[in-house]
Amino acid sequence: MIITTVGNVIEMLLKRQETITSDDVKTLLKRASVNISDEELMKALLALEIYKKIHVRRVKREGRDIYQISRRR
Repeated sequence: MIITTVGNVIEMLLKRQETITSDDVKTLLKRASVNISDEELMKALLALEIYKKIHVRRVKREGRDIYQISRRR
C-alpha cells in the first residue's frame, strides 16, 4: 500500500515539475496524514525505480542526503 501511495504522490508532483525531491514527497504525505519513515520512503523509491517508473539520484544538501526524483525516459 505504501508503494502505491508514494507512487501516486510522485506521479502527481511530476505532472507539475520535471524533477522533485524526497522532501517534497514527505511534505505532501504529511499533509495527507500519511506517516512514513525515511526508511519506508527509501524502500518505496527503490521499488518504483526497479519497476522503471522513476529515476532516483542521491544529492548531498546541507550535510544530509536528499533524493532527486525524475520521470524515467
